[in-house]
Amino acid sequence: MRIYRTQIRIIQLSVFLAVIVMAVGAFNVWQGKTSEPAGGSPAAQNGSSINNSAPAGEPSTGNSPDELTNTKIVCIGDSYTYGYPGEHADSWPQVMAGILKTEVINAGVVYQNSEDLLQRFDQDVVSHKPGRVVIFAGVGDAIRGIELEVYQKNLKAMVEKAEENNIKPILVLPLPYPGTESLHKQYLEWEIAFAQEKNLQVLDFKPVLFDSQDKILREYSDDGKYPNKEGYKAMGQYAAQELK
Repeated sequence: MRIYRTQIRIIQLSVFLAVIVMAVGAFNVWQGKTSEPAGGSPAAQNGSSINNSAPAGEPSTGNSPDELTNTKIVCIGDSYTYGYPGEHADSWPQVMAGILKTEVINAGVVYQNSEDLLQRFDQDVVSHKPGRVVIFAGVGDAIRGIELEVYQKNLKAMVEKAEENNIKPILVLPLPYPGTESLHKQYLEWEIAFAQEKNLQVLDFKPVLFDSQDKILREYSDDGKYPNKEGYKAMGQYAAQELK
Protein backbone atom coordinates (compact mmCIF):
# COMPACT_ATOMS: atom_id res chain seq x y z
CA MET A 1 0.00 0.00 0.00
CA ARG A 2 2.80 2.37 0.94
CA ILE A 3 4.60 1.61 -2.30
CA TYR A 4 1.42 2.41 -4.24
CA ARG A 5 1.04 5.79 -2.50
CA THR A 6 4.71 6.65 -3.15
CA GLN A 7 4.24 5.93 -6.86
CA ILE A 8 1.15 8.18 -6.94
CA ARG A 9 3.10 11.04 -5.36
CA ILE A 10 5.96 10.62 -7.82
CA ILE A 11 3.50 10.77 -10.73
CA GLN A 12 1.83 13.89 -9.29
CA LEU A 13 5.20 15.59 -8.82
CA SER A 14 6.22 14.75 -12.39
CA VAL A 15 3.00 16.21 -13.76
CA PHE A 16 3.48 19.38 -11.70
CA LEU A 17 7.05 19.84 -12.96
CA ALA A 18 5.92 19.24 -16.55
CA VAL A 19 3.26 21.94 -16.21
CA ILE A 20 5.86 24.43 -14.93
CA VAL A 21 8.25 23.66 -17.82
CA MET A 22 5.46 24.11 -20.39
CA ALA A 23 4.41 27.41 -18.84
CA VAL A 24 7.98 28.79 -18.93
CA GLY A 25 8.40 27.71 -22.55
CA ALA A 26 5.14 29.33 -23.61
CA PHE A 27 6.15 32.59 -21.92
CA ASN A 28 9.53 32.67 -23.74
CA VAL A 29 7.89 32.08 -27.12
CA TRP A 30 5.41 34.89 -26.52
CA GLN A 31 8.20 37.27 -25.45
CA GLY A 32 10.30 36.44 -28.56
CA LYS A 33 7.45 37.37 -30.90
CA THR A 34 6.97 40.80 -29.34
CA SER A 35 10.63 41.94 -29.18
CA GLU A 36 13.06 42.92 -32.01
CA PRO A 37 16.26 40.87 -32.35
CA ALA A 38 19.49 42.68 -31.48
CA GLY A 39 20.61 44.67 -34.51
CA GLY A 40 17.38 43.89 -36.34
CA SER A 41 15.43 46.24 -38.60
CA PRO A 42 11.89 46.38 -39.99
CA ALA A 43 13.22 45.46 -43.44
CA ALA A 44 15.00 42.41 -42.09
CA GLN A 45 11.91 41.25 -40.19
CA ASN A 46 9.79 41.52 -43.33
CA GLY A 47 12.19 39.27 -45.21
CA SER A 48 13.56 42.09 -47.46
CA SER A 49 17.02 43.67 -47.54
CA ILE A 50 18.48 47.05 -48.52
CA ASN A 51 21.48 47.04 -50.88
CA ASN A 52 23.50 50.28 -50.73
CA SER A 53 26.24 49.15 -53.11
CA ALA A 54 26.61 50.51 -56.64
CA PRO A 55 25.19 48.33 -59.47
CA ALA A 56 27.64 45.94 -61.10
CA GLY A 57 29.83 47.62 -63.68
CA GLU A 58 29.31 51.14 -62.34
CA PRO A 59 31.80 53.14 -60.28
CA SER A 60 31.01 53.96 -56.72
CA THR A 61 30.60 57.62 -55.86
CA GLY A 62 32.59 57.21 -52.65
CA ASN A 63 36.00 58.84 -52.13
CA SER A 64 37.85 55.69 -51.11
CA PRO A 65 39.61 53.80 -53.91
CA ASP A 66 38.56 50.57 -52.17
CA GLU A 67 34.93 51.39 -53.03
CA LEU A 68 35.54 51.54 -56.78
CA THR A 69 33.85 48.75 -58.70
CA ASN A 70 35.02 50.03 -62.10
CA THR A 71 38.81 49.80 -62.20
CA LYS A 72 39.28 51.17 -65.73
CA ILE A 73 41.43 54.32 -65.86
CA VAL A 74 41.77 56.88 -68.65
CA CYS A 75 44.79 59.20 -68.64
CA ILE A 76 44.22 62.34 -70.70
CA GLY A 77 47.00 64.83 -71.33
CA ASP A 78 49.63 66.19 -73.71
CA SER A 79 53.14 65.04 -74.64
CA TYR A 80 53.97 64.06 -71.06
CA THR A 81 51.09 61.60 -71.03
CA TYR A 82 51.64 60.31 -74.56
CA GLY A 83 55.26 59.44 -73.76
CA TYR A 84 57.01 61.93 -76.07
CA PRO A 85 59.72 61.78 -77.35
CA GLY A 86 59.86 58.05 -76.76
CA GLU A 87 57.57 55.19 -77.65
CA HIS A 88 53.92 55.21 -76.64
CA ALA A 89 54.40 51.76 -75.13
CA ASP A 90 56.96 53.20 -72.67
CA SER A 91 54.66 55.96 -71.36
CA TRP A 92 53.87 56.24 -67.67
CA PRO A 93 50.22 55.14 -68.17
CA GLN A 94 51.45 51.89 -69.76
CA VAL A 95 53.96 51.32 -66.96
CA MET A 96 51.20 51.93 -64.43
CA ALA A 97 48.87 49.51 -66.21
CA GLY A 98 51.48 46.76 -66.03
CA ILE A 99 51.90 47.24 -62.30
CA LEU A 100 48.22 47.59 -61.40
CA LYS A 101 47.13 44.77 -63.75
CA THR A 102 44.12 46.79 -64.85
CA GLU A 103 42.92 48.48 -68.03
CA VAL A 104 44.51 51.89 -68.55
CA ILE A 105 43.78 53.94 -71.67
CA ASN A 106 46.46 56.43 -72.70
CA ALA A 107 44.62 59.41 -74.18
CA GLY A 108 47.71 61.58 -74.38
CA VAL A 109 48.29 63.61 -77.57
CA VAL A 110 51.42 65.65 -78.31
CA TYR A 111 51.39 69.46 -78.64
CA GLN A 112 48.11 70.01 -76.80
CA ASN A 113 46.82 72.32 -74.10
CA SER A 114 43.86 72.24 -71.70
CA GLU A 115 41.43 73.55 -74.33
CA ASP A 116 42.37 70.69 -76.65
CA LEU A 117 41.83 68.18 -73.86
CA LEU A 118 38.43 69.65 -73.06
CA GLN A 119 37.30 69.48 -76.69
CA ARG A 120 37.99 65.76 -76.92
CA PHE A 121 37.05 64.85 -73.34
CA ASP A 122 33.69 63.30 -74.26
CA GLN A 123 35.16 61.17 -77.03
CA ASP A 124 38.42 60.17 -75.39
CA VAL A 125 37.26 59.82 -71.77
CA VAL A 126 33.50 59.69 -71.23
CA SER A 127 32.85 57.26 -74.09
CA HIS A 128 35.14 54.68 -72.46
CA LYS A 129 33.10 54.77 -69.21
CA PRO A 130 36.09 54.53 -66.84
CA GLY A 131 35.94 54.56 -63.06
CA ARG A 132 38.69 57.20 -62.87
CA VAL A 133 40.28 59.78 -65.16
CA VAL A 134 43.74 61.26 -64.64
CA ILE A 135 43.87 64.81 -66.05
CA PHE A 136 47.40 66.03 -66.83
CA ALA A 137 47.45 69.56 -68.25
CA GLY A 138 49.45 72.75 -67.83
CA VAL A 139 52.78 72.47 -69.60
CA GLY A 140 51.31 72.99 -73.07
CA ASP A 141 49.27 75.92 -71.76
CA ALA A 142 52.30 77.58 -70.18
CA ILE A 143 54.39 77.17 -73.36
CA ARG A 144 51.65 78.94 -75.34
CA GLY A 145 51.27 81.69 -72.73
CA ILE A 146 47.62 80.89 -71.97
CA GLU A 147 46.21 83.07 -69.19
CA LEU A 148 45.43 81.54 -65.81
CA GLU A 149 41.70 82.29 -66.13
CA VAL A 150 41.44 80.26 -69.35
CA TYR A 151 43.36 77.38 -67.82
CA GLN A 152 41.07 77.46 -64.79
CA LYS A 153 37.93 77.39 -66.93
CA ASN A 154 39.10 74.42 -68.99
CA LEU A 155 40.24 72.36 -66.02
CA LYS A 156 37.04 73.04 -64.07
CA ALA A 157 34.96 72.02 -67.09
CA MET A 158 36.79 68.68 -67.38
CA VAL A 159 36.31 67.95 -63.69
CA GLU A 160 32.61 68.76 -63.99
CA LYS A 161 32.21 66.51 -67.03
CA ALA A 162 33.87 63.67 -65.14
CA GLU A 163 31.70 64.05 -62.07
CA GLU A 164 28.51 64.34 -64.13
CA ASN A 165 29.35 60.94 -65.63
CA ASN A 166 30.22 59.23 -62.32
CA ILE A 167 33.94 59.27 -63.14
CA LYS A 168 36.36 60.12 -60.35
CA PRO A 169 38.68 62.95 -61.52
CA ILE A 170 42.34 62.92 -60.46
CA LEU A 171 44.54 65.94 -61.17
CA VAL A 172 48.23 65.91 -62.07
CA LEU A 173 50.06 69.05 -61.03
CA PRO A 174 51.81 70.84 -63.95
CA LEU A 175 55.56 70.31 -64.31
CA PRO A 176 58.22 73.01 -64.69
CA TYR A 177 59.34 73.79 -68.23
CA PRO A 178 62.17 76.20 -69.21
CA GLY A 179 60.88 79.74 -69.80
CA THR A 180 57.43 79.22 -68.24
CA GLU A 181 58.28 79.90 -64.61
CA SER A 182 55.70 82.65 -64.00
CA LEU A 183 52.71 80.85 -65.49
CA HIS A 184 53.77 77.53 -64.00
CA LYS A 185 53.72 79.10 -60.54
CA GLN A 186 50.24 80.55 -61.12
CA TYR A 187 48.85 77.29 -62.46
CA LEU A 188 50.40 75.27 -59.65
CA GLU A 189 49.16 77.44 -56.81
CA TRP A 190 45.63 77.60 -58.19
CA GLU A 191 45.42 73.88 -58.97
CA ILE A 192 46.52 72.89 -55.48
CA ALA A 193 43.88 75.18 -53.95
CA PHE A 194 41.21 73.92 -56.38
CA ALA A 195 41.99 70.29 -55.56
CA GLN A 196 41.76 71.01 -51.84
CA GLU A 197 38.46 72.83 -52.31
CA LYS A 198 36.99 69.93 -54.32
CA ASN A 199 38.67 67.22 -52.23
CA LEU A 200 40.29 65.75 -55.34
CA GLN A 201 43.18 63.31 -55.42
CA VAL A 202 46.39 64.82 -56.82
CA LEU A 203 49.48 63.31 -58.42
CA ASP A 204 52.74 65.26 -58.26
CA PHE A 205 55.51 64.00 -60.54
CA LYS A 206 57.87 66.85 -59.71
CA PRO A 207 59.55 65.18 -56.68
CA VAL A 208 60.04 62.08 -58.84
CA LEU A 209 61.72 63.83 -61.80
CA PHE A 210 63.18 67.15 -60.61
CA ASP A 211 65.82 68.41 -58.22
CA SER A 212 65.43 71.28 -55.74
CA GLN A 213 66.31 73.79 -58.49
CA ASP A 214 63.42 72.66 -60.68
CA LYS A 215 65.85 70.99 -63.08
CA ILE A 216 64.89 67.60 -64.43
CA LEU A 217 67.30 64.90 -63.28
CA ARG A 218 69.88 63.86 -65.90
CA GLU A 219 69.14 60.17 -65.58
CA TYR A 220 65.48 60.87 -66.35
CA SER A 221 65.86 63.13 -69.40
CA ASP A 222 67.99 63.32 -72.52
CA ASP A 223 67.13 66.91 -73.45
CA GLY A 224 66.46 68.58 -70.09
CA LYS A 225 62.77 69.05 -70.97
CA TYR A 226 60.97 65.76 -71.45
CA PRO A 227 61.36 62.47 -69.60
CA ASN A 228 63.18 59.58 -71.26
CA LYS A 229 62.22 55.93 -70.93
CA GLU A 230 63.63 55.72 -67.41
CA GLY A 231 61.85 58.92 -66.44
CA TYR A 232 58.50 57.62 -67.64
CA LYS A 233 59.13 54.36 -65.85
CA ALA A 234 59.69 56.22 -62.58
CA MET A 235 56.50 58.23 -63.19
CA GLY A 236 54.50 55.06 -63.84
CA GLN A 237 55.78 53.40 -60.69
CA TYR A 238 54.85 56.45 -58.62
CA ALA A 239 51.37 56.71 -60.20
CA ALA A 240 50.70 53.02 -59.60
CA GLN A 241 51.62 53.42 -55.95
CA GLU A 242 49.22 56.35 -55.58
CA LEU A 243 46.31 54.79 -57.48
CA LYS A 244 46.49 51.19 -56.27
